[in-house]
Amino acid sequence: MKVAGGFARARRAAASFSIILAFGAVLTGPIDSAAAQDARTRRAPAQAAGSTQAITAQIKNAILVMRGGKIDAGHAQLIAALEAADRLDDAQFVMEQYYDATAALRAVKRDDLAEKLFVRAFQTKASAQRPPGNADVLLEYAILLSDHARIAEAVPLYMKGIAAFNAYWGEGSEESLIANDKLAVALSTNGSAASATNLGRHNFELSEKALGPDHRTTWKLANNYADSLREIGAPAKALELDLFAIEKRAKHYGENHLNTLVSVNNAGQDFLNLGRFDDARRYFRRHRAIATAMAPKDPSFAGQADAWLFYTDMLAAGDAAMSPADLARLEAIVANEENFADFLRIKTAVLAAGQHERRGEPDKGMRLRETALAISTRAFTAQHPLSFEIKLGIAVALIATDPNRAVQNFTALDREMFEWMKREVGTAGDRAVAEAIRAHADHLLFAFGRFATGAGSAVAQPAFAAAVLRWKTLGGGDDTALRQFETQVAGKDEETATLVRAALRLNGEKQELFSSGNIDDWARSVWGRQDAAEKALAERLDAIGVKLPQDPIRPSQLLAPQEAVVNYFITRQWKADRQSKEPLAATVLYAIVQTATSEPRVVDLGDPGRMVDTGVRTEIARLRTTRATAPDPGAKVPDARSLDLKSRFQNLHARLFAPLEPLLKDKSTLYVVPDGFLFAVPFSLLAGADGGLLEDRITIRMLTSPDALIAIHARETLDQRGAMLLAGGIEYGEPGPMPLPGTKTEIEAIAKLARARGAPVEMMSGRDVSEAALRQAIGKARIAHLATHGFYHDSTAGGLDTLWQSGIVLSGAGDSRWPLRDEKDGYLYAFELMDWDLSGLDLLVLSACETGRGDESFVSGLRGLPTALGIAGVRRALLTLWPVADEGTANFTVRFYEHLAEGLTYSDALRQTKRDARDGKVAGARDASVWAAFVLFEG
Repeated sequence: MKVAGGFARARRAAASFSIILAFGAVLTGPIDSAAAQDARTRRAPAQAAGSTQAITAQIKNAILVMRGGKIDAGHAQLIAALEAADRLDDAQFVMEQYYDATAALRAVKRDDLAEKLFVRAFQTKASAQRPPGNADVLLEYAILLSDHARIAEAVPLYMKGIAAFNAYWGEGSEESLIANDKLAVALSTNGSAASATNLGRHNFELSEKALGPDHRTTWKLANNYADSLREIGAPAKALELDLFAIEKRAKHYGENHLNTLVSVNNAGQDFLNLGRFDDARRYFRRHRAIATAMAPKDPSFAGQADAWLFYTDMLAAGDAAMSPADLARLEAIVANEENFADFLRIKTAVLAAGQHERRGEPDKGMRLRETALAISTRAFTAQHPLSFEIKLGIAVALIATDPNRAVQNFTALDREMFEWMKREVGTAGDRAVAEAIRAHADHLLFAFGRFATGAGSAVAQPAFAAAVLRWKTLGGGDDTALRQFETQVAGKDEETATLVRAALRLNGEKQELFSSGNIDDWARSVWGRQDAAEKALAERLDAIGVKLPQDPIRPSQLLAPQEAVVNYFITRQWKADRQSKEPLAATVLYAIVQTATSEPRVVDLGDPGRMVDTGVRTEIARLRTTRATAPDPGAKVPDARSLDLKSRFQNLHARLFAPLEPLLKDKSTLYVVPDGFLFAVPFSLLAGADGGLLEDRITIRMLTSPDALIAIHARETLDQRGAMLLAGGIEYGEPGPMPLPGTKTEIEAIAKLARARGAPVEMMSGRDVSEAALRQAIGKARIAHLATHGFYHDSTAGGLDTLWQSGIVLSGAGDSRWPLRDEKDGYLYAFELMDWDLSGLDLLVLSACETGRGDESFVSGLRGLPTALGIAGVRRALLTLWPVADEGTANFTVRFYEHLAEGLTYSDALRQTKRDARDGKVAGARDASVWAAFVLFEG
């Protein structure tokens, strides 16, 4: 239950206003603070006090006339009284009368007339004097507009109103906080879940600081913030706030008070959402006791609690068949709009629908689901988590009765949720909020995947495959169209191509920043630069008369007959408590296989935890903690550092590839797009059917996203005279990381190869490899090779974002480091690197440890250096999955460049270098624990 206060009603329409949070929760407008301060005390009417009294009496009489049903007559009296008021020299009094008059018109459901009065109010000379009453009237005007689904018009008024409250009473004042809260409620009720949740958090935290935890406004803001969290699927966090509000409200107001009842009911809903039915019953009973004490003669007041208790019992029974009487009671709650809350009616409708479907009555079930959707659309919005949940239920129900219609519903919901999710996640401002919102999409994709691989559901496979293409990166068709266009104009119209690359890069950086919670001045500057880049591109396209492709190219259109794409995708079904230690109820790994000549095929590979079993994960974990070196070939006992291919990785082929072989039997090149933990799996170790390695028979190329196919063959061989930047032999701080003397030898050997073919080479070493110097130099190169330390720390260990826990080490780095955007600290973090423009590089080699690692992300698949490099625009990056010793790394990379100089493509050069290492032709790299660590990510 939201305690919005005032006239904050709940009518909803989809809109995006996350930018409000992005540019600061403190909203400013054209308010002159000095004038506002002066206006507070300017109450010196030129007329006698009797004039204001007479006008007040006229207003009250007009209101009584309207309440008596004579709207037009009362409205005419209001206008006359307000005109008289405006002739007085008392601006505050005038605005107070407009406030009362508009409230009266709203009370008799004449919002059309109220809106005209709001417009009239700001045309008065009183309003021009900027009295405090302006803030109140602005806020109520904004509330009227948002009540009528005109949120786009309402938000600027909210912003002006809040700016006025800040100017008159201060940013942390009760008045300002309540105004901000009304905006948060409006955003929530209009489908902008991320903005609402983050503004709600800001309001609550500011209130705790400015007013204190014992102030009633703080409790109110906690209540409404909890509502937003509950709506996005974070009931555990909402419960913390609701229990806080209950304690404070019960102590201040007493147990038997409406505000206490509201928070008690909310806590009951939290427990219900968490599946803690006994706790839910306890709080709903407490709700009932409060209601009975407050209105002992009104049984309907306690009826809400009785309905919640009944719903809890029915929900707790699971799939057990209900009695006809119980089912009828559920449907009676759905039908009783007057006495039961919309949210409860929606929940009971969905529960009753499931019962009818299990009874073999799909039509009755569908009618109830459609009723639930109608209630949700009216009370909330069509683009709201609750409405999405209902639509998903409708799509799933249709599978059994009309698969073709089910595909249509899934496809429509997928597209609708994608646009909503891209907006909300990309500007969430908080990683937890982003992932809570993404969980709603996970449930859609989980059900969609099950449908696409179920019996007789081949009709759904192309639609599910198309959905996966979008959801892998949240880029969507716009990004695909931009990448396609950049490939077409590159080398022909570099001015336009540069603008396209800038728009893509900055859009990726903005989305990553705002979904991570790093909302600071830097993030806001990125937003501004991204907006400017998009405008510059639009102007350029208009100038040359070009429109972007409306139907973006599909992977199958980019493939040769002998090629195929395997796009791995993990779907997740969440438990009620997403914050628990084991939050996932189920996960399924799919492989979407696409070729040039057939429709996409979706293969269910089962639980990814079993596909990549404990043995493989354990071995990878061991490699991450042991710097891989070549084992002693003369040792009688196997070296513990040696990678045991047969015992550890022999099942990878059977689990990840064998089920796909019937679709790939004539293919010689395989493009693999990993997901989640699969980014950490060395695909070069997949066994072949003949006992050798799969990579001996088929070329495997690793892509960061399916969109990488668009430019996969552009500049894929070494530009023999392309500029090369080499950095190694770096001098770290004292104390600092361990020196790597072999890296100087490494870059000297590579430089010799480059100079032999006439390529310009810039070498950086010693104390000269600073972040600023490297950033300036790298923009001139086609190939950059950085031989140094890399680092990666799992974000779950310290709670710090992975992009601040991964990176490379430069000159002057000390032992201790603190993640800051600092060009002089010697540490280049992924968060910093993603702001670089690396789109001119054909290849970046990070000859360092663990540069290919990242966290599994429920938003974008992987977070780490690969994420940052992809955003920065690198075409290809040679990275490592685990630590490799200095000697093995140096020799391996030198051999890689030798093959590039021979004219091999980047992917073929790596493949041949690995063969050389296995054959003992690369010193220190024969064991798979060395050569298998290297992976070339393209795209």
